[in-house]
Amino acid sequence: MLIGMNTVTLPFHNKTLSVETAEIIRLEASGNYTLFYLLDGRQVLTCKSLHFYDELLPFPFVRVHKSCLININYVTERKTPTLLSLTDGSEIHIARRRKATITQYMSYKRKPRSSS
Repeated sequence: MLIGMNTVTLPFHNKTLSVETAEIIRLEASGNYTLFYLLDGRQVLTCKSLHFYDELLPFPFVRVHKSCLININYVTERKTPTLLSLTDGSEIHIARRRKATITQYMSYKRKPRSSS
């Protein structure tokens, strides 16, 4: 359940955890559950499906294949046309039919701020 444009409430272990959407690197399906990978290294397993979060989370969250949703701002490199590297060291494969969409979204990716 979304409580604000920048915060999502994650249900787990009979309680809830509020997380800033900017702290979410990626989400992975695990059956009817979703595993969140957070910027601080935590992993949170929730009792909602990936489809639920795919409908809930706006850009910069992008579905790269049937079991993975990523925050495009945490992509560090596109190693091949079907392989992305993320800031947490993970490598995510892109489904063939989603390559064009990912290429388009990568052009909208947040540019890092320059130090002045």
